[in-house]
Amino acid sequence: MSGLDLRAPPERLVDERGQVAFGVFTAPLRRANLEEARVTWGGLRLPRGLARLRRKEWQHLALILPDAFVGVALVDAGYLRTSWCHVFLRSAGQAFEHARGGRRLALTLSRDLWDEDCEGRAPGYRIQIANRMTAGEHRLELAIEERGELPAVRGELRCGPSEPVVDPLVVSMPVGKGRFMYSHKVALPLEGELEVGGRRLRARPADSFAILDVHKAYYPHHTFWRWATLAGRDAAGRLIALNLTVNPNRDDGRINENAVWCGGKIHHLGPARFELDRARIREPWRVATEDGAVELRFVPEGGRSQNLRLGLVRSVFQQLYGRFQGRLRCGDEVVEVADLFGLCEDHDSLW
Repeated sequence: MSGLDLRAPPERLVDERGQVAFGVFTAPLRRANLEEARVTWGGLRLPRGLARLRRKEWQHLALILPDAFVGVALVDAGYLRTSWCHVFLRSAGQAFEHARGGRRLALTLSRDLWDEDCEGRAPGYRIQIANRMTAGEHRLELAIEERGELPAVRGELRCGPSEPVVDPLVVSMPVGKGRFMYSHKVALPLEGELEVGGRRLRARPADSFAILDVHKAYYPHHTFWRWATLAGRDAAGRLIALNLTVNPNRDDGRINENAVWCGGKIHHLGPARFELDRARIREPWRVATEDGAVELRFVPEGGRSQNLRLGLVRSVFQQLYGRFQGRLRCGDEVVEVADLFGLCEDHDSLW
């Protein structure tokens, strides 16, 4: 995209004055120190403690196996910590979720991705993500005990490295006056083994993938986004992946989180557009970009949702998983998409 603000990454996302560097970066950041940003409210700088309550951080992994989808998340919303492991066994049509939150959840998120760990721990529940970007990989360990009718989930998996190396999508953008966000996203081949209630699921790089979403943000009180992502292989065996987002950023022609991957190469895209019926959210969606590079139909197979309304706090979302069909343009090449698996999400919140 000729109008996109592509630039080399700075040494630090936030400088000594608390100013955030914005742009679509051509390489990963060494220091994603958004916690040092100058956050304002009504033109006045918020004290560090109040700003901390406004900061939202998470690390999410979408694991796509031939017959299963697993969504794993560690989330620190400032005033609320939560974690979940959502499992969907596709041929059986079975879905369930282990979740923990509140004071019983011990949560640690990585400051950076080069050599730090994330962990969510509670009685009978542990998720650990070891970020080892110096080696081009991320490792996941799950140790979740059976709980009532919810089966146990255990496993050790590795995301990457891959040949060719996959370029990450690294973005920092304004999302309102005195508000900003940073995101690092990438799709990687997945290998390892999962055990779900005694059933063993094998992940092999040829047909299994992990979509990593690392996010740090100071959002405005009213926040929304729509998100689509997928990963798979085309007829030639190349890794194909997509990320599209619409959010409060009003300059999405210059800075956005929209990209398609073909092999290891990233192709940045124009603004994204979603067409869906919230009253019939599990009917097919249309997902596209204004530059014509993406034209997809999303057919949901299942999902997870929340409808939390507590006065000044609201979190209403539908995260659906299913199949994408249509076409993508990677540079000068058009790639046909036939039933690649991925996610779509519609989120509206007061934070």
